[in-house]
Amino acid sequence: MAETSNPRRRAIIELARPYARGVVVDVGCDHGHVAAALGAIGAERRSNRLPRRHDIQLVVADGMAPFRRVDLAIIAGMGPEKILGILARGPRPEVAVVHSPQHAGSLRAGLAAAGWRIDAERLAPENDRYASVLRVLPGEETATGHTLRFGPRLLEAGDPYLMKHAHQLRGWWASLAETIPAGVPKRAEADAWVLWLDALLQRPPA
Repeated sequence: MAETSNPRRRAIIELARPYARGVVVDVGCDHGHVAAALGAIGAERRSNRLPRRHDIQLVVADGMAPFRRVDLAIIAGMGPEKILGILARGPRPEVAVVHSPQHAGSLRAGLAAAGWRIDAERLAPENDRYASVLRVLPGEETATGHTLRFGPRLLEAGDPYLMKHAHQLRGWWASLAETIPAGVPKRAEADAWVLWLDALLQRPPA
């Protein structure tokens, strides 16, 4: 089925389904597969972006602005700043499932700073990388530093793609470090990530 053929989409649905009750809104619903699987309202900012389907309720909306209440929000396929902005403008959902194609670490840090706690995470293969899908609830996130940015629940749950993802990230940071002169702050950040990921990769299996 369309809603389960894509690993990232499947991860979003699996994390969202236990909370799919009340007012469920898929912000930026794209083709509407996730909205259909969850019985959600599909929202897009412009009418010409709405999917041509009749099995889900569709609205033209800037984020969640038209809604008085949202019980579950799905916000996927956007940059961290856009996701954080949508959540900040509200209404504040009881649960949100979010995904950013890039800078997942920045998204996690931004969510923690805005009073969201990461409840669960999944990795999904996508375009030769691993997409990070997060389920967040209002509350205090206790993870900090590299653990927060990498994914605290990924580490706790032992995601099946964890080590492949860590190895890939380690290669990316190591390549970046090679291009930056010593003494530049970004070089120090890259070196710190390489050390942290090396320690993770050397950790014995649980």
